[in-house]
Amino acid sequence: MQDGQAIQTFVAVVREYCAWCEESRSADPRALHFQATRLLARLYASTLDLPDVDPGQCPDALALSDESRWATFRSFSVLPFHYYREVFDPSVEREDEPVVGDVADDLTDIYADLYSGLALFEQGNEAAAVWDWRFSFGIHWGRHATSALRALHCYKFSDEDSPPSTFYSPLSGR
Repeated sequence: MQDGQAIQTFVAVVREYCAWCEESRSADPRALHFQATRLLARLYASTLDLPDVDPGQCPDALALSDESRWATFRSFSVLPFHYYREVFDPSVEREDEPVVGDVADDLTDIYADLYSGLALFEQGNEAAAVWDWRFSFGIHWGRHATSALRALHCYKFSDEDSPPSTFYSPLSGR
C-alpha cells in the first residue's frame, strides 16, 4: 500500500471513529458493542500501514476538552459491560499483577488521542498528525485498543448460550 493511500485510509477510519464518539449512538447495547468492535479492529489494522515520518517542527496538538471527554465517557454507559481483568504487560518475563480495565475509558482515551492527531491533519500538518498517531498508538491508545478489543471479543464469545452466528449485524438487526 502506498503511503498516501495508507494515510487516507487511516484518516477515513479516524473520522468515522471520532464522528461515532461525537454523535448519539444507539441505545441498543448489542449495536454499540458491534460498532465498537468493528471500529477498533479497523483502527488497529489501518494504523499498522501508516508510514514512519519525520514530523519536522511539530505544532502543539489540540487536546479534547474535559467536557467533551466526560460526555464521551458517559455516552458509553449503555455498553453491556464495563470492567474487565487484564495485566498491564502480558510479556512472559514480567509478573505484573492483574488490573481492572474499563471499556468506556478505553474508547474515550482512544478518541482523545485520535482527535488531537485529526486536528493537526485538518490544519494541514499531515506529517505531524501521522507522527502523533503512530507515537500515541505505540505508547497509549494501542494498548487501550487491544485491551478493549479483547474484552469485547471475550464478552461476546464467552457465553456458551450465544454461538458466534448470533453476533449482532446491522444488516440482520440481530
